[in-house]
Amino acid sequence: MPAIIQDVLSLVAPSSVYTVLQRFTMPTAAGPKAVIALTFESSKILQSLYTLMLKMIVIQIWYLIVLIGISLSASPKKQRSHNISIANVIIWNAQAAPLDIVKLMFGYIAHISLYALTWTVLAAFAWAASIALSLLVSPDLIIGMAAPVAADAIYVPEYSPYKNTSSYSLRVEQISTPANLRAIGLADNLTTSANVSVGTPTTSVDGYGETIYQLDYSYQLSDVDFGLQHASGLLLAVNGSCITDYTWFAAKVDNPFIVTDVYVLFGNDSNTGNASTADGGPPLATFYLDPAGPQAPIGSNISYAIIISSLGRKSFTPSSDPWYQTAQLPDDPAGAGYIVSRGKPVLSCWQTDIWSYGNESRSINDLEQLGVLPHSLVLIFQHFLSVPRIFNLAQSLGTTALKSATGSQGYYFDAQTSNIHDDLQRLVLGAYEATKNTLQETTKFSRQYTDISNLVLDDNGNVLPGTDEFVIYTGEAAALSIPMLIAVPIIAVLLLALNFLLTTSLPCYALPWGYVDALRAAVIYSALDNDPNNDLWDRSTPAPIYKVDPSKKGIVHEAHVRPGYNPDKRTLSWLGSGHGTPAMSPVFEKKAGDASIVPPAASPSSQKQD
Repeated sequence: MPAIIQDVLSLVAPSSVYTVLQRFTMPTAAGPKAVIALTFESSKILQSLYTLMLKMIVIQIWYLIVLIGISLSASPKKQRSHNISIANVIIWNAQAAPLDIVKLMFGYIAHISLYALTWTVLAAFAWAASIALSLLVSPDLIIGMAAPVAADAIYVPEYSPYKNTSSYSLRVEQISTPANLRAIGLADNLTTSANVSVGTPTTSVDGYGETIYQLDYSYQLSDVDFGLQHASGLLLAVNGSCITDYTWFAAKVDNPFIVTDVYVLFGNDSNTGNASTADGGPPLATFYLDPAGPQAPIGSNISYAIIISSLGRKSFTPSSDPWYQTAQLPDDPAGAGYIVSRGKPVLSCWQTDIWSYGNESRSINDLEQLGVLPHSLVLIFQHFLSVPRIFNLAQSLGTTALKSATGSQGYYFDAQTSNIHDDLQRLVLGAYEATKNTLQETTKFSRQYTDISNLVLDDNGNVLPGTDEFVIYTGEAAALSIPMLIAVPIIAVLLLALNFLLTTSLPCYALPWGYVDALRAAVIYSALDNDPNNDLWDRSTPAPIYKVDPSKKGIVHEAHVRPGYNPDKRTLSWLGSGHGTPAMSPVFEKKAGDASIVPPAASPSSQKQD
C-alpha cells in the first residue's frame, strides 16, 4: 500500500519546484496558450487516449459519409444494377474497415468503374485521414515541456546594505556560482544558436602600427525564452562590441620570480589593473566595469574591459593571436618551444541591453515603465542583469572562463588553437544561457546560509505578488492544451451520438433511410435462411433473431442454409441443409397480392437435442 500511495503522489506532486494539475498560461512563439500541467508519464497516457479519439472522430465522419452515400444509392425508389447493389452491400458491411472496401472495390472497377473508383478513393482517404489526423493533431495536445513554478521554491539571494561585508558578499557569490557553471556547460554544448551572433574579427592598423581586432556580438531573448506567462511580446536585445587596445598598457614590473604587466583602466591613471605570472596556470581573463556607469542610448550602454593574463604561459605550438602571440623558448624542461610574450592588448568593450514591448523601449533600470511585468519580476531581472551578464559570468568562473583554459595543464597550453574570437564566443554563449535561465535558476539556489535574505519576500515573509508568473521548463512535466483537451472528447461524443441517432430507429420514430440496415449481412442471411410459409425471423433490428415457440424449448431448429465452397471451381455458395444441394433457386417467387419477393419454400428440419 505505501508503494501505491507513493506512485500516486509522484503523479500529483512530482516536484517541489513546480506544480501539476493546475491551469496556467504557456508562452509560445505563436502566442500564449491556455494549458494544464501533468507529469510527462501521465501526458503520454493521455496523448495515447486522445490519439484513439482523433481516429474515432475520423471514423465517425466516415460513417456519416457512408450513410449518406448508401442511403441515396440503395433507395427503393431507384433502380440499380446487380453490381452496384452488391457493392452497396459490401460497402455497408465493411464500413468499419475502409481498407477492406478499397480491396474489395478493386474487383468491381472493371464493371462499375466510376462507382467503384469513387468509393475506393473515399475509403482510402478515410483511412489516410485517420492516421494523418492523429499524427498531425495529436502532437498539438502537448504544447511544451513545462509547468508553473511553485512560489515557495523561488529564492533570490539578496545583497543586503546592512550585511554587505566581504564574507557576506563572498557567500552570495558562492551561491550564484553553480548557476554560472551550468550556463557555461550549456554554452559548450551550444556551438551555435539562431539567437546568438559573434562576428568574425575585423582588423585595422592603428597609428603605432599595431593590428587592431574588433569583434561584434549580439543575442535576443523573448518572453518564451524567459518562460514568462503574461508578457507576450517582451523582447531583450543585447548588442556588444570589443576592440583590442594597446594604449592601456602602462609598464612592465619584473621581480625575481614574478613578472607583471600594468594597465591603466579607462584613462584614469589611479585606476590600474595587472596581468601576472602569479595569476595561476591557465590563461585568465579579468573583467573591469567602467566607473562612469551606463551611457546613452536610454542609459543602457555599459563599458567594460578585459585584461588577459597569458604572459609567461608555455606552448608546444606558436600563435600570432593578439592575446596569445608567442616568442621562442629555448631549453624548456618539458620540451615546449614557445612562450607567450608580454604587453598583450586590453579588450575594450561596450554592451547595450534594451528591453522592448510594443513600441516602447527601456533600459533595465526603467524596465517597470514598460508595464508588462509585475514589480517582483522586475526586481529579479534588475538584480541579475543590471550589469552585462557576461561580466558576472566571467568573474564567477575565474580560470575556467576562457576556451583557451579548458585544455591547459598548469602553465602549458595550446597557443595555436587559442584565440580571442573563441574565448569571447564561449563567454557570449554562456551569458546568453545565463540570461535565458535567469528565472529558472531562482529555484536552484542553495539556501544553506540562513542569514542571506530572499529578495522576493515582503516584510511578513510572504512571496511578492506576481513572483510566480513564469514557468519551469523541465522534461518531467508536460503542458497540455486545454482547448484541445475539451474539444476532442466533445466532438467525438457528438459525432458518436449523431451516428447513433441517424442509424437507430426509435420506438417513436422510424428513420426514412432505415432500409439501409437491410443491407447488413445478418439481415440478408435471415432472408436467405427463411421459410416463406413460416417466417420465424424477427427483423425489427439490424440483428435478426430466430424465434420459436417457447413450448418447444430444447429443440434445435437446424438452419436451412450453410456456407459452401467448391474447391474445384473455386466458387462460393450457400448450401441447403442437405449438405450439398443448392440452398435456393436463383429465381424468386412472388406471393399473390404481395409486392415483396421471397425465396421458394424450404423444408424445415428439426431434431431432438442430444
